[in-house]
Amino acid sequence: MASGSAGWSRAKRVSTRDETRSSIVDAALRLFSEHGYVGVRVEDIAKESGVSRATFYKHFSERDEILAELFTRLLESEVEIVPQGRSPEDRVLSVLSQVADRMLEQDKLARFVYSLPVRHDSILPGGSAAPAVMNLVHAELEIGYASGALRTNIPLEAYVEVVGRVFETAMRDWAEGRVDDAIERLDQLVSIAFNGINMRRKPQPPH
Repeated sequence: MASGSAGWSRAKRVSTRDETRSSIVDAALRLFSEHGYVGVRVEDIAKESGVSRATFYKHFSERDEILAELFTRLLESEVEIVPQGRSPEDRVLSVLSQVADRMLEQDKLARFVYSLPVRHDSILPGGSAAPAVMNLVHAELEIGYASGALRTNIPLEAYVEVVGRVFETAMRDWAEGRVDDAIERLDQLVSIAFNGINMRRKPQPPH
């Protein structure tokens, strides 16, 4: 009985720690959204979440750790992404659109992450917080590369880099209010990435 009681007590302490940590992150997001990341201090976050500075530092050693936690929250939304379509362009666009749709369900969080005043390379391909979906994009591009559907005189990693920046740019354009529809913007930029900006002219019949 004592053993069971001790186990319940430990589980309760873990649950309380998790709830406090989550409350701190939620408070930070509210403040970041209202005042900007640079304008919010640790003291502000502690006060907003109803904890002491000492409690804050039990969960986070610095403010930047909360930023990493917010990245994780947003990027964890991408699950069970299934590519649709035949061409590499269609399949990559399908993957990116699905993950963008799920990110947009967390409107405030997505808008904050992609409107930070500095470019965070951590959310681009190869970065510490890059969307895991880029692994799937890499796999789809690799298939297109191997099948000859993509130009082989350009390194595969260059394709992945371009697509990653396309995704980040579309989300940033939406977050900063330059466009209303992130998915439409993504469609436009993916099309440019795969097809260029020149009009394709139909071959002229021989005279």
